[in-house]
Amino acid sequence: MTLSFRPHHFLCTLGFQGKGYSPYFIDNYEDVASTLRHTPDLPIQVVSTHDSICRACPHQKTTGCAQEDKIHLLDQAHSQILGLKIGDVLSWRQARVRLKQHMTLEAFHQACATCAWKPLGLCEHALQSLRDEDDETSVA
Repeated sequence: MTLSFRPHHFLCTLGFQGKGYSPYFIDNYEDVASTLRHTPDLPIQVVSTHDSICRACPHQKTTGCAQEDKIHLLDQAHSQILGLKIGDVLSWRQARVRLKQHMTLEAFHQACATCAWKPLGLCEHALQSLRDEDDETSVA
């Protein structure tokens, strides 16, 4: 089994707290997050379109995301900060290390400035908690 993530979904997953666009979306995201908590070395392939999280999103249309322009900009910023390229494969454990090493709070505020979820503070809090951890191999 391999999951697929758009580049910005690595940080979204770190901050996921059971909120989302619909009950179906939340259930799917809970399944993804739970899988990663229990299997932190599961491969995750970086993709530029529809991924394991998008598959349950009500914004997903037959032609792609209804908010593709905005999402593409988020993906570009996260790719640059985390050193990700489309087609890369990494585990959740490796992704957490990259987030800790490269996603500063300043970079987060710039990369996620247009995100509708940013004002909730979930990702910022999760990122700060990750950056405060002593053990880079933790997968909490």
